[in-house]
Amino acid sequence: MLARIVNYNNKVHIDKMKEIIPDELQNVLVIYKITNQSPKTWNDYLKLLMQAYKALHLDKAQGAIFGPETIGEKGGGKKDLDTMEIDEIQRKEGKSL
Repeated sequence: MLARIVNYNNKVHIDKMKEIIPDELQNVLVIYKITNQSPKTWNDYLKLLMQAYKALHLDKAQGAIFGPETIGEKGGGKKDLDTMEIDEIQRKEGKSL
């Protein structure tokens, strides 16, 4: 998204990201550098970083920002409308979560 707002090329975004990512993610990218298979576009680079982070931090990657409950309501609040629609569809198809 940032790459679309500002008219910088992909290399500028990737170079800036390399300066701030943690060492553990930089270590993951070493094999891509060695084999000359580093992502060339910002979106591909960001996707690779996210996949690597999820693989390294499985416990953190399984959480959800927006759950089935409405934002601001905890402990049995109203369900989000989109979630309710998905639940209805799955019930009709005989599938459950």
